[in-house]
Amino acid sequence: MTEEENKSLSMSMEQTVEYSNLEFVGDIGEILLDTVLDDGVLKEIPVLGTIVGVGKCIKNVYDIRFAKKLIAFLFPIKDVPPRQRAEALRRWETDDNYRGKVGDTLLGMIERCDDTVKAVWLSKLFYELVLRRNCSRLFMRAEKTLSALSVMDIQAFLNMPKEHYSRIREEECEPFIGSGLYQNPKITDIREDGTIDLDDKECESTEIGIWIYNVLNDIPMRGVHSSKLF
Repeated sequence: MTEEENKSLSMSMEQTVEYSNLEFVGDIGEILLDTVLDDGVLKEIPVLGTIVGVGKCIKNVYDIRFAKKLIAFLFPIKDVPPRQRAEALRRWETDDNYRGKVGDTLLGMIERCDDTVKAVWLSKLFYELVLRRNCSRLFMRAEKTLSALSVMDIQAFLNMPKEHYSRIREEECEPFIGSGLYQNPKITDIREDGTIDLDDKECESTEIGIWIYNVLNDIPMRGVHSSKLF
């Protein structure tokens, strides 16, 4: 893809998230395998129009997979008013600590999703952390954690009981080491005589892990303000 094509794709991604009517986006996935997409679809979802080009068709397996991940990302935010989406992206773009284009960043994140399930998870985090709480930096950190793990490992983490996931034994933590979900193992058992049991170690969930667990399990995060998220 040329530099000009990349720029066009990035701009169309921003336009899609900021201004598009996404109410019918769930129906688009059903027609992605059609030979030709109609003008109405391409007009409503600019980034999809950029992908398929003037021929109005998706020409290869890679584009089909990417388009499906794109639709999976857009679907969870379809009911968010365009004005709210546009304001959130402008705040992200003008963050003094951010260097880049939001469209490029989002496209890269969606491309790194190795499954449509991950794209849905990414969207739920985008909704909660960017659209609702103006915490783009935390969102970017959360995305890195999603990218570092397989779908099966993330699902195993999400399936842990609520009262258990935040502190697990070292051997349980092995699949998540280096992902950002847990801190390094800590010795937790100090005997009465002051000695320690080197085999008794626990891993405590990080802030990112807590957010991912609660947001992707649809558990409300009450009483947390953006100033506490960094």
